[in-house]
Amino acid sequence: MTSRTTLTLAAAALALPGLAWAADPADTDGDGLLSFDEVQAIAPQVNEEVFLELDSNADGALDAEELTQARKAGLIPLAEE
Repeated sequence: MTSRTTLTLAAAALALPGLAWAADPADTDGDGLLSFDEVQAIAPQVNEEVFLELDSNADGALDAEELTQARKAGLIPLAEE
């Protein structure tokens, strides 16, 4: 395999999780993150205190990893296909 092919495959592998995240209907503004308001729309039981606990990197939004953890914990419903 050439180095160009390896780089192309690596880039494709890195892009795949982003593509899956971009398709998440909860991300209504398409920024790749879920704001408190977006979370409230799909999980009204998640109050600000719980949201802040879910936001493990304290950036004010849930990224794909934080959302996955919240869904595994049953705090946020799975995305509808």
